[in-house]
Order: sequence, then structure tokens, then C-alpha cells
Amino acid sequence: MAGAQDWFSAAELAALGLPGLPTTKRGMQLQIDREGWEARTCDLRGALARKRKARGGGVEYHVSLLPEAARAKLMFAAHGRAQAERPDREGAWLRWERLPAGMKAQAYHRLDVIGQVEALVRHGMRKTAAVDEVVRQTVREARLRGEHESLCSSTVHGWFALIAGVPPEDRCAYLAPAYQGRTAKAACADEGWELYKGLYLTQSKPTHAACFRRLERKAAEMGWAVPSAKTLQRRMDAEVPPAAQTLFRYGPEALNHAFPHLQRDRGSIAPMQILNLDGHTWDVRVAWPDGTISRPLSLAVQDIASGKILAIRHDMTLNHHLVRLALGDTFRDFGLCETLLMDNGRENAAAAISGGQHRLRWGKTPEEEPAGLLKTLGIKALFATPYWGQAKPIERAFRNFAHDIAKGPEFVGAYTGHNTTSKPENYGSRAVPYAEFAHVVARELAFYNDQAGRRGAGMNGRSFNQVFEAGMAGRAPRMLTPEQLRLCMLASKPVSMDPKSGAVTVEGHRYWSPALADLKRQRVTVRFDPEQMALPAYVYSLDGRLLAQADRMGAGSFDNLSDGRGQRKAVRDYVRAEKLRANALRRLEPRDVAAQLASIGEPEAAPEAPKVVRPNFTAPRKAEQLGQPAGASSDFDANWERGLDRVLGRG
Repeated sequence: MAGAQDWFSAAELAALGLPGLPTTKRGMQLQIDREGWEARTCDLRGALARKRKARGGGVEYHVSLLPEAARAKLMFAAHGRAQAERPDREGAWLRWERLPAGMKAQAYHRLDVIGQVEALVRHGMRKTAAVDEVVRQTVREARLRGEHESLCSSTVHGWFALIAGVPPEDRCAYLAPAYQGRTAKAACADEGWELYKGLYLTQSKPTHAACFRRLERKAAEMGWAVPSAKTLQRRMDAEVPPAAQTLFRYGPEALNHAFPHLQRDRGSIAPMQILNLDGHTWDVRVAWPDGTISRPLSLAVQDIASGKILAIRHDMTLNHHLVRLALGDTFRDFGLCETLLMDNGRENAAAAISGGQHRLRWGKTPEEEPAGLLKTLGIKALFATPYWGQAKPIERAFRNFAHDIAKGPEFVGAYTGHNTTSKPENYGSRAVPYAEFAHVVARELAFYNDQAGRRGAGMNGRSFNQVFEAGMAGRAPRMLTPEQLRLCMLASKPVSMDPKSGAVTVEGHRYWSPALADLKRQRVTVRFDPEQMALPAYVYSLDGRLLAQADRMGAGSFDNLSDGRGQRKAVRDYVRAEKLRANALRRLEPRDVAAQLASIGEPEAAPEAPKVVRPNFTAPRKAEQLGQPAGASSDFDANWERGLDRVLGRG
């Protein structure tokens, strides 16, 4: 509410029924003529009567011409309306935050005027007189500055009504103007507006002008009322939030990036606590030793706390061997880390690297998955969000690789451009030899780590090397033993032992040793150097226990007799050694065992077979023949006969 009404017509005054004024239009007009209101003037405002600009015309009069009682009633009426329309404290401050600076300045001006009035009242002046005096002084100062000020006493009384009962600290929020700007909308058919939104909110991203031209053609056919193109554009921005426009015009991926990224604090971690590993494709054509020309892929390891690049390896593809070698270089030179942050690429999620840890797995994984390198060394694996560069700090370093190293003078003619539309004119004119490429990258990375003046969080103008060394001061790195380093620098593969010899075969190469022949045939993990297959391989159990070291068994030629003689000699040596070991295990010869068994006593004689095969109940037998006393046989026979008669039902 901007304030109380200052100008009234004779009919409006009569309808208000104010004290000291007539209640009819005719009576009110007679009093106006009698008191000469149309000729009354004021030093501050000039004439107190003016022509009415509203419909119907006539004359309207300033509120200062009314009697004191009538003005008081108007003030109290305005106070009641202000109380009814006034928002609560939370709503007032919420509205205040959305106001522009100009409207807030008006609120401060009103608060200043009220403060001046209250100061005069505290010095004993009546409030009405104080309001008039402050209004007169404010208008006079505005005119001296060349400004127009239309302030009147009734307006100030209306401001007091707005803040009645409001604490002093909340007054400015309630004194802010209630002007809301333009709220009327140009006429537009609902069907036309929906068509316009359907045209504009598509991923083909048409312009407003193109959408409006199509809408105009359809509106002419259907007879729709549509506003101008600018009006529709403003309505689109007002009614459709930016997030919805991003989703419909650019897709869900763009909407994901519209959300503020998470800023992580590196000050709470120490060097070698969390490392970041990721791959980078170079925009440079490289000639490999085998004659292949391609863009190399590098796998780099970065310390997150300091930003230092610790190791980098290059290859034609990203694979778990490259991961193993890059981590081996890092652990050999700087020691073990606690956590490794990487994405879920095949090279990182391979069983040889992340086996035994929870991860997003690619394809099928054997049930007897061996413990990977990270689990064996006690390193926790963290997998970043796929295709989300903000989750991996090393992406910032890769941008420097692409801008500073790949575009260097050493690679002129071999630079390919970042994409197919940014190829240089000399594209394809040269391919850098791999040795030269690796040398340049190593040299530039050393400069990258040693460059002073870094302005990132915690850098304070130092280089990455200086931050790393300062963080490691007083902390002993956890260096690897030769056995642990062998796990890092060797590839691993689960295979089954040969059921007869115990040999293991990896990538077409067979490895065997007498120690393998003594093992129970089982499924094992073989660790080997893929770049030097002639070196010995190491056989581990699936749970990580070292079982044996095995040498590679070379293949012989059919027309080479020395290979056959060497094989036969090796077999003879093996058999001779096994015989000696077997004889050492057995102390008793077979004849000694037979002699000991011969001394065992003879077995006892077998008992005689019984002479009576079956009884003869009809032939008389003598008790003496059976060695029984007389009378025993007759009693037995009599009892037997009685039993048979009872069973057969005789007599």
C-alpha cells in the first residue's frame, strides 16, 4: 500500500460521512463554495484544488482542506486497511529480498521521514504538527536540489499506519512500496502458447524467431490471437524455468552439469594419501617401433594433495598392463598410497588390478577371482562417476597436456587437432617417433611439476614439487620390498597346472620347475613380465601365496638335433635327481620288507567239519554214539514228535 488517498471529489467526501462535513453531494458543494476551497493555495503544493483526471471529470480537493476530525478519521481508516493487508514478518522480509535497489531506497527514505517526525514528537511537538513540519521541510529541500517531491501529510500518516505495532528492526520491510510492476499479459490463445512451447522446447534448439514464424502461420489458419515475438520470448523466460529449458533443449547431461559441482578440500589430506589415475589420448600422431602410426594413450598418476604428476606410461591402447606399470613406477619411486581414485574403465576394473574389491565389473568374472594388485598391497580402490571429469582432479592437468605439450614446436606437423573440425592445414604431414615423443613428454612433465607460481588452493605460489616435498617432510614413505615390487611390475593370469607335469602355460609360453612338479595340481596365478617373456615366471596360489618360481621352456626345432639332445639330457638329469631323492625317502628295500614279513608265526589249524549233516528222526540212535547219557535222546525225540503233531494238526 503506497499510502492514504490525498485527493477527493465532493461526492467522495460526502459518501465517507466524515465528522464536520455534510453527507450529501449538494451540501458538500455548498460548504466548498462557502469556504472557497477552489481558491485555496499552499506554499509547498500550490493550488489545493485541481481538475479531476478520472472518468467523469469535475474538481477534486486536497485532504489538507478537511477539518482536523475528518483527517483523523481518514488516517484511522487507512490504518485499519493497512493492518488488514499487512503480511506477517517472514513474508515481509521474503518480499524485501526480492525488491530492486530502487524500491529499497524508497523504503529507507520513508524510514528517515518517520524518524524525523518521531524526533520532533519526543521534543514535545504534536504528531500532526510534526508531520506537517517534516513534510514542509522535505519538499523544500527537494526543490532546492531541483527534484520534484509530491509528499503530503496524509501520505506520512499512512506510513505510520503501515508500521503500527511493528518492531523498529522490521520497519523498513513494511515500508517498502507495494508496487508489483506490470502484471497484465498480452492476449494469447492457450492453443497458440502450447504450440509455441512445443516448438521451442526441443533439442534441435530452434530460435525464437523461427518458432514465432511457424506459430504465425498456424494462428492465421486457426484464427488465434498471438502477441509479438518479444512478448512470447519474455513469457517463455518468465514461465519456463531455466532448468526446464536446459533439459528440453540440451538434454539430461547438460542438466547434470547445470548443478553446481562439489568443491573438495585438499588441505585435509597429505601427499601419497590419495592418488588419482586416469588415461589421456594425445592429439599427436606417433610412429611406434613396429611401424604403426596412431595417437598414443597415456596413463598418468597424480598426487591429489599436491597436484604433482608422479608417473606416466604410454601405449597404443589402455590395458591393465599399463596400469600395473604406471603404479609400479609410482610405488617404486614414492612408496605406497592409501587410496587410489580412478574411473571404471576395463583397464582399471580388470581382475589383475581390482580383483577382490567391489567395483562395476565388465563382462564375466571367474568365481575363483584372484586378489588383484590393489587388494594384495592393501590399497583402497575408489571409482569415480563415469564420464564426469569434475570427479577426477587429473583432468585439469590433461587440459594443460592438450594445450601446452601437444601444441609444442616438437610436434608441428604431427598435431591432429582436438576434433575433426579443428585439424591444422599440415595435418598428417609428420609422425613423431615414439622415443622422441616419450622424451618430450617426460621433459615437459618435469617442467610442469617444477613450475612456480601456482594459484590453486593451498599452493601459495609454490610449485607442485615444493608442495609435495613440504607435505612429505617428516613422514617416512612406505616403500615396497622387492617381492612387493615384483607384484607391481609383473602381469598376472589365472591358469590351470598341467595334470601330468605341473607346467603352466601363459600366452603360448610354458613355464616349469621341479618345485612345480611337487605341487598338487590346481588352479594358480602366474605372474610374468609381458615385455620379457624369457624371464622366469612366479606361480602363486589363488589366495596370493608364492608357490614356486618357474623357468620358461623353449620350443625346439624339428631339424635341430642339439635341441633334442638337450631335451633328453634334461630329462635324464631330472629322472636321476628324482631317483636319488626317492631313494633317500625309502630306507627299506623290497627284500627287507619280505624278510620281516616271513618271520611272522604260522596261522592256527582250521577246526574239523561236523560229522552230522542233518538229523534222522526215524532211525533209532544210541545215546552212547553221541556221547550223551541214556534217556536224553528218547526225551528229545518224544518232544520233537509232539511238536510236529501240533504243527501238522495230527491227533
